[in-house]
Amino acid sequence: MLALITVVSLTAVLGSCRRDAPSDGTVTGDVTIPETDEGGGDEGVWEYVRDPSLPDFGAMETLKTSDIQNDFNKTGRGLVTVEQFIDGDTVHFWNYTRTEIIKVRFLAIDTPESTGKVEPWGKPASRYTKSKLQDAAEIVLESNEEGSAVLDSTGDRYLAWVWYRPKDSETWRNLNIEILADGLAMGKSTSSTRYGTTAMNALTSARTEKINLYSGKKDPLFYYGSAVELSIKSLVLNKSSYNATKVRFEGVVTKESGGGIYVQSFDEDTQQYYGVYVYGGYASLAPKFLIPGYRLLITGTADDNENFGFQISGLSFSLINPTDDDTKILEKDVKTEPVLISADDINNNETLENVLVRLENLTVTSIYTTQSTTQSDGAMTLTCRSADGKTVTVRTVKLTAEDGSTVTEDYFRGKTLNCSGIVTFFNGNPQLKLFTLADCEIISQ
Repeated sequence: MLALITVVSLTAVLGSCRRDAPSDGTVTGDVTIPETDEGGGDEGVWEYVRDPSLPDFGAMETLKTSDIQNDFNKTGRGLVTVEQFIDGDTVHFWNYTRTEIIKVRFLAIDTPESTGKVEPWGKPASRYTKSKLQDAAEIVLESNEEGSAVLDSTGDRYLAWVWYRPKDSETWRNLNIEILADGLAMGKSTSSTRYGTTAMNALTSARTEKINLYSGKKDPLFYYGSAVELSIKSLVLNKSSYNATKVRFEGVVTKESGGGIYVQSFDEDTQQYYGVYVYGGYASLAPKFLIPGYRLLITGTADDNENFGFQISGLSFSLINPTDDDTKILEKDVKTEPVLISADDINNNETLENVLVRLENLTVTSIYTTQSTTQSDGAMTLTCRSADGKTVTVRTVKLTAEDGSTVTEDYFRGKTLNCSGIVTFFNGNPQLKLFTLADCEIISQ
């Protein structure tokens, strides 16, 4: 029943995050290209080799290396290691002393989106950046201003020039400039930066030579077709077939997490729920739609993301002038009850991933608390024993008690619990993800 179709204007497109899944690739010149985008564009493979007769803009500037054994976030220049690849112009790094994770937005460039909002040439840009940094001998971040690191307008990401030294080479290369030279970014306040002249020359060369996004050709990794209408079951059981494809499906929101939602639907044939994670991003209208208990019609891009796992992203929302591709509210206040499962179910049934479930009589045998500079700080991993002696892992977010205090290990140690949450996977292993203290009932001390 279509109790209400709420349609809302101001279209807003979104951005994303979740799990690492490495893939094999073929070497095409100086870039490794994974061949895993079935259902994506016309060919599903992006191949690019830079013309050696073109100027090598990435090596035209020189990095000052006398003071790189420092924390970039404190001095504006420092050695780093990659913590997580996000997209073509955003990477998270560990600082030199490995005391803090630095979220970095590349200076002077703006690559097409490839996570929450998926745009043409976004995936090639993301793969290009990863191919350059994942095997680099050393990486250095450098601020545009001497002696201090500068945050961007979000206040959450540092702006930086990203330098890398390839293995078997003593030459430091400026990745920001290389991305411009190889036609995988637009300029962003480029001319006014420290290396503005070289960066602008690189951008002009890419436009003149018609490289990649300036070629006038379609991005082979982008899906240009209309949305495929299907069920969540069909989607999650055929992930590789729909990867990089625009899809449309219905589902009920069960939990909100990390700017996104878990959505599930019931399949009559198998008498089972199937679920998927949908990333909503930072659009102002997203919170009006992404609410537990709402049944939604969702249109977005399926993305088996090598950093965040399989998810749906690229949603748009409208309150006044809806299009077919906008997220729509079909019904509100839909009652969702967790499915009661056993330890064997969570450990052996992978199709329960992203489904709301309940496990009972779990006795906590050990606890690990995450200590980090990320949002995971204070989250706990509870190793539990079921009533029939099986091991079950429960992973919490950072939990808060009614009085506002942070929940610590003492709350769970030695207790027997009934828990409701979402089935997720970490490093290929299943776990029950617990989002609130209210979802956990202590049945014995």
